[in-house]
Amino acid sequence: MDGRELLVRGGAGVVGTGLLVAAMWVHTMRPKVDAKELDPLRNDGRIGQTVSNRMFSVRVDGVQAARSLAPGLSFGNEPAIGTDGIYLAVRIRARSEREPLRLGTAVLETPGGYSYRYDPRSGTTSTVPDMQPLIWAPGTLLFELPKDRLRGAHLVVGTGGLLPQLSAAADIDLGIDANRAEALLRSAADRFDPEAGS
Repeated sequence: MDGRELLVRGGAGVVGTGLLVAAMWVHTMRPKVDAKELDPLRNDGRIGQTVSNRMFSVRVDGVQAARSLAPGLSFGNEPAIGTDGIYLAVRIRARSEREPLRLGTAVLETPGGYSYRYDPRSGTTSTVPDMQPLIWAPGTLLFELPKDRLRGAHLVVGTGGLLPQLSAAADIDLGIDANRAEALLRSAADRFDPEAGS
């Protein structure tokens, strides 16, 4: 091997390594999309108010806490479904504005960035209303969360979909301050049945 061939191979190695380093740098610098930018626009409201957007309207009629849940479809004396935290039942009414819809997302958000999905365990069931145009339908969304997370909780419901930024959502403050949280914990029911009151 002569000097010229060694120089060509060495140069190719240096250029190849440089290109590899540049490719890795470009890969790490790819744009990152903040999840909040993909969230749907939210319409805000409070418990007892009707919150409307172009696709649906929703109203929270009340909240109730429970220490345990009645088992679903039990044939006998099945034990209640307990929790180390608390169950929060959110009673809602919803309707669509133009065409039949179903709520695609329902999340309970609490201060500190915590969020809880409805239907926390198998064997429990929320009653999510099918929304028809201009006809109010009742439902109960059931959440399981720690007892110290009740204060400041708010419900976020939406239609979901493949393009979340194009979907609709409602953000409803449940009005749970420190006193209301204590009252909910004191009056928490045993063997609560979400289907009984919807």
